[in-house]
Amino acid sequence: MEKINTQKWDNLVKAQKSQSKIDNEIKTPEQIHSYFFIFDCYNNTILFTNSSFETVTGYEPNELSLDLLLKIIHPDDLKYFFECEESFLEFTNKLSFNEHFKYTHSYSYRIKTKNESYIRIFQECQALEVNESGHLTKTLVNHKKTEYSEKPDTRDFKIYDKSQNSYIDAENRYNLTKRELEILNYIKNGLNSQQISETLNLSKNTILTHRKNILNKSNSSSFIELIKKLSYVH
Repeated sequence: MEKINTQKWDNLVKAQKSQSKIDNEIKTPEQIHSYFFIFDCYNNTILFTNSSFETVTGYEPNELSLDLLLKIIHPDDLKYFFECEESFLEFTNKLSFNEHFKYTHSYSYRIKTKNESYIRIFQECQALEVNESGHLTKTLVNHKKTEYSEKPDTRDFKIYDKSQNSYIDAENRYNLTKRELEILNYIKNGLNSQQISETLNLSKNTILTHRKNILNKSNSSSFIELIKKLSYVH
């Protein structure tokens, strides 16, 4: 049985296009717009960079280090880069073991390619490994080349909650109370005032008052407008 299973697996491997000489003769570098690398947060090193890095930036994969990345970031974007990383670090330091895998964070900035031209990349980062103490140790970082612009229209730093399928306001910039944040989360999940009232064991009038206060604090005319605002975390 073991031999049969091994043969089946070998057949699957050989069926991959990556194993085909004909398919590997087809080169389409113009269609490659992204690459990824693995970052060791504990040792502050880049462990692996995939080959697409060279196609997008001109640098060889083994050249990518933290020093090179900081060197090629546009000088005008460095402050924003550190602000975003600091914001996410503050957020992740409060997470428990399994919570790390619920979130991704993303933003964009400009980097200089080996031919001295600038491109804008969209960076998305997610947890890859957490140690036994529940602290983030390795992350998977994806860079995707996007349409170039001198500066983004808005600060585009976002934290995405994969379990809720929505972005979060990590810094609570509208100064909502703990109860208001709880009610807002129920609204984002599609519950109406009566359902929230029953879930929290509060009167419907109390829920309606909280809803009104949330809109007033956020200067929003509706919760649709507020949720759109919360797609961007500043």
